Amino acid sequence: MDAAPAGSLPPPRTRPRHRRAEIARNAGELFSVRGFHAVRMDDIAEASGITARALYRHYDNKQALLAHVVREDQQHVIDVITELGERPPGQDDVDARLVALTGAALDSRRLSLLWQREARHLAVDDFRLVRRRTRWIAEQLEELVVRATRGDLDRETADIRGWVTVSIISGPGFYDSALPHARLTQELAEAGKRVIAAPVAAAPVGPVHEADREPNARREQLLHVAAREFRAKGFAGVSIDDIGAGLGIVGPALYRYFDTKADILVAAVSRFHEWLALEADRAMRTPCPDEAVLGLLIEGYVRVAREATDLLAVGLTERLYLPDAARERIDRIQADHVLEWQRWLSVARPDLPDALAATLVRTAKTLVDDCVRIPHLRRYPVLTAELVGAARAVLGLPQA
Repeated sequence: MDAAPAGSLPPPRTRPRHRRAEIARNAGELFSVRGFHAVRMDDIAEASGITARALYRHYDNKQALLAHVVREDQQHVIDVITELGERPPGQDDVDARLVALTGAALDSRRLSLLWQREARHLAVDDFRLVRRRTRWIAEQLEELVVRATRGDLDRETADIRGWVTVSIISGPGFYDSALPHARLTQELAEAGKRVIAAPVAAAPVGPVHEADREPNARREQLLHVAAREFRAKGFAGVSIDDIGAGLGIVGPALYRYFDTKADILVAAVSRFHEWLALEADRAMRTPCPDEAVLGLLIEGYVRVAREATDLLAVGLTERLYLPDAARERIDRIQADHVLEWQRWLSVARPDLPDALAATLVRTAKTLVDDCVRIPHLRRYPVLTAELVGAARAVLGLPQA
């Protein structure tokens, strides 16, 4: 090849055709791993092989990038739902629809994680749009899958099972599975089918309400207020003085209970797992066949998740803000809790391979985590019984 003439300019560099999409993909991965606040525009530019100045030609700011990532992942799922809804009746069955929807959700695996953990950082209009689309997705799954299979379900039960189905197919955004993509798609679709086909749970007799009582101990009051504030605004959006102000505690008096804001976060997350440990101990001490132990663990988990929802939510959404040592300790506790469920699942269903058992346990726990945090579902008297039944169905256990 002939050398370029002396003094000639190098050929102009062409901008990759898909640079904007590449930037969004890199940003989405960084947001998923590090969290929105910990990622800088410089980090995204470096991951994309461009300068920060060049990055701003594509996106005005980090908030706009997050909105684009979430909307694009949502759009992929919406496109599949729209295509399924336009097919003539009888062209496919519910099984095929559920597999298609599960595959679409797995292709947009980070969507659920980013929506639940980072949505509060979206601009108001973007947040409202994404929330409307999320509700639309759940409504469509209820119509295309739940009601298409179970026309006998009342409105509240069908609504719950629609959201449970959303959680099942999008849950892998919160956990890793050793199953290959095709196998995972099939197993999650089958788990969704078992939930939809489960018998209708019986609602408790009498009115269901949650008492609005506050503890008297100042430390406990601080934990309650902090969990509520962290859940609503995020750890980075709340100061320790904000927490104290909610109780009229200011200055040195606050530090009698906690040295730092991080200490409050650690205490809140640890408290949730302490309560789970108590429920697990209760299950171990309850006289019953070994095959029934997992059912008791499920009931205990749903009970704590419903009663300490703020603590649960903070552990899920603010984990990245825990100090390293505390995060490692909490991660070990969570892993041990999953292994405890897996141990008793292997007793009830010794036929299950370990990788599948681990995936089903994660799926069951995630559907509880997701649905107890949806405000309108909490008003349904049947929610607790439905979540217990859904978790049992995912795990392939007989209904109690």
